[in-house]
Amino acid sequence: MPELPEVEVVRLSLEAYLTGKRIQKIEILNKKSFIGDPRLVEGQKIIKFSRIGKQLSIYLSNGYILLVHLKMTGQFIYGDALMGHPTKDAFKQLPNKSTRIIFYFSPPSSKRGTKGEILYFNDQRKFGWIKLLNQTELVEAQSNLGRDVFAKNFTPRYVFTQLQKSRRPVKVALLDQKYFAGIGNIYANDALFLAKILPTIPANKITQSQAKSIHHHLIDIMHQSVLAGGYTAKDNQYLHPDGSKGESQFFYRVYDKKGEPCIKCGTKIKYLKLAGRGTFFCPHCQK
Repeated sequence: MPELPEVEVVRLSLEAYLTGKRIQKIEILNKKSFIGDPRLVEGQKIIKFSRIGKQLSIYLSNGYILLVHLKMTGQFIYGDALMGHPTKDAFKQLPNKSTRIIFYFSPPSSKRGTKGEILYFNDQRKFGWIKLLNQTELVEAQSNLGRDVFAKNFTPRYVFTQLQKSRRPVKVALLDQKYFAGIGNIYANDALFLAKILPTIPANKITQSQAKSIHHHLIDIMHQSVLAGGYTAKDNQYLHPDGSKGESQFFYRVYDKKGEPCIKCGTKIKYLKLAGRGTFFCPHCQK
């Protein structure tokens, strides 16, 4: 699943391509992928984009918002730009078997497939969704999310306070979206390595100084990842708009490096599972 940096790259791309454009028509090919009345979308201009954690919000001129979650394999395709997880047929004739929703923009294209006038929402595994909400419904839908790592109110004090609420391993607590919106497995592993903290330590045993270090490294590596275009998994499951691969994976510290020498001390990276998620750490550097 894409984490905060990958979704931020998608947001920035959609913002650049679609802000100010008017949605002429919406075609829903899979009913489970779209929740709401499409008639409230048609004829509306896209005003702005925002993001909390892994969720995108597309604000329309009538006050409604399209809330988007890409989940595992969601992607947007606009002309030659692909944003998200490509499938093998992503660059073939559109729409294809993975296409769930089609947005047509004004002026209406003369035929389906005209580049630059159609936005495709593709999702191979059908876990992703787009919900049409009003402002009150949006606030309610996101009320169970913690603070976004890039938000101004995401502070060292906030990190410390949230961790004190849990006896679970600190890495498991960092993945809890009710505490921290947008943190996923990759960046939790690497942030704890840089903070020199074992992932198995109970979250409520983390000191204020350690929380400050976690806070710093989370923000730093996620900003680096956005600049690198996000990560691309081994199966090429993430590309950014021009079709090139994200390069964040080349900067992994411990994630996906089981048995490899630690970049700091040379000790072999260990692997275990915490709450079902792969966990990587250096037994020498992390205490």
